[in-house]
Amino acid sequence: METVTSADGTRIAYWREGSGPPLLLVHGGICDHFAWYFVVPPLARKFTVYTFDRRGRGASGDTPPYAAAREREDIAAVLGAIGEPVHLLGHSAGGILALQAAERARHLLSLMLYEPGFIVDGAREYPAPEILARMRSLLSEGDRDQALRIAMRESVGASEADIAALASGPAWTRLLAVASGIPNDWMLWQEQFSPETAREIRTPALMLMGSESPAWLRKGTQTVHAALPNSQLTVLPGQGHSAMITGPQLFARAVIDFGDRGC
Repeated sequence: METVTSADGTRIAYWREGSGPPLLLVHGGICDHFAWYFVVPPLARKFTVYTFDRRGRGASGDTPPYAAAREREDIAAVLGAIGEPVHLLGHSAGGILALQAAERARHLLSLMLYEPGFIVDGAREYPAPEILARMRSLLSEGDRDQALRIAMRESVGASEADIAALASGPAWTRLLAVASGIPNDWMLWQEQFSPETAREIRTPALMLMGSESPAWLRKGTQTVHAALPNSQLTVLPGQGHSAMITGPQLFARAVIDFGDRGC
């Protein structure tokens, strides 16, 4: 583990593995850098892969009050620590942040977004404000389990059966450990996609989405793809919103193929 200090003094922990052009991975919500655990080994055969814990979870610190701008500064700090042009890949909430970072960063090799979590064109309702208040109350009481269940249900529409199956396995312990970061993720619902700003990003871009992902996530991905002037869209067959876990070889191949084509 290595650390870098973000603009507001928050310590951000990051890791590196492999060799080749640098690839920085920005994880999504309700997780930390371990979300990339299965896909890092195949990616590391092509890239020097950098992962990090977003603020408020894992080995990274947190400095209230939360703002998406602070997370963009965190990405900029890690990019500065890498010290050379990188491929930048973000998933879900991390896809929102990666796109916003790309609007400000210079000299990216490419931008890769896997189902950035924007709500566009009324594709779904925004979560009600009282949901965040309820989860904050549960977390303050130490009830991470119920806060996590609400977050999974309300964010990506996980069914009770899916949640029960996950809660019965060892991964649930890992998710409980990072549940304190859920309110930060929830604040990202307020981030609006700007087609006008995206059209200014000339970086070669790869948009990824699962064929079985929720319709609102596929809609958002397609909307971002349409706005980026130098973008290609790859659909991962048979996959949903977590292909880096459920289909890591397929996911890695799509990323590596994009890199091999010179973006």
